[in-house]
Amino acid sequence: MNPVLVAVIPGLIVGLGLALLTLFLAPQTVRAGDALTRLGEASITAYVTPGPLSRWDRVGSWLAQHLPQIKFLAPPTRDLDLLEIPVSQFYASKAKAALFGFFTPLVLTLGTQLITGQPAFLPLALSPLLAAILWFSVDSSVKSRAGKARREFTRFIGVYLQMVAVALLGTTTADSALSEAASVSDSWVFQRIRREYAAADLTRTSKWDAIERLGVQLDIPSMVELGRTMRLSEARVGLRDQLIASADKLRNLVAGAERAEAEKVTKASTVPVFLTLFPVILITILPPIFNLLTY
Repeated sequence: MNPVLVAVIPGLIVGLGLALLTLFLAPQTVRAGDALTRLGEASITAYVTPGPLSRWDRVGSWLAQHLPQIKFLAPPTRDLDLLEIPVSQFYASKAKAALFGFFTPLVLTLGTQLITGQPAFLPLALSPLLAAILWFSVDSSVKSRAGKARREFTRFIGVYLQMVAVALLGTTTADSALSEAASVSDSWVFQRIRREYAAADLTRTSKWDAIERLGVQLDIPSMVELGRTMRLSEARVGLRDQLIASADKLRNLVAGAERAEAEKVTKASTVPVFLTLFPVILITILPPIFNLLTY
């Protein structure tokens, strides 16, 4: 039998068996969003006519509906919501990465055999292993991007706090101050806040409740604190000094987080710098050592 088939077929069988076991034996849960849709709840977001789904989007949608919702397979919904990535697109990216990882060793094996004319095969477990690594690498990428987006969001919230405090210098209400401060910039952070305020107007809820809900939804504590602070306006409590103090505190937290991130990057660059200098060090010290050993 062809050695390539000997290497490929067992790996395919093992990978397919593991996938089927995970799919059928893992516990499944009901998605709250799907349940509400079946009950006929209306969405408060603006309706946009969807375009035709691509083949990969259909694959991602199928995976989102049929994969069991266990911890290591469930999508990072907060991170995806922050990055505004649909769950179907997230799973489509994971499927692409997994297929690339699965078939790369097989293509390399066939290419090596065609070039050398000799039977060659990679370890049987390499294809499913590489597919699993690339599948979960998409989660790591999304987590990293979401972390950067949260730091940027927090930095903008510090600016937003100061603008709300400035708006409160006049006779405007707390509700109007939140709206006015959110309208001065077209950055993605302020656009997200304005969309949340528009949804609050449709549902006749207060803007501080809306921004607190958004902070919980996106896991951004500074927004939650802002919403709770602005709720004090219902008790006719002066807010300007509290907002300025919160902005100063948030600025210090952002500066500390940026210093920590810079230190992490500096530590991570130590090994590459050493590896770059290592050949130079060898060239410098080896000749004297060689001379000492030969005399």
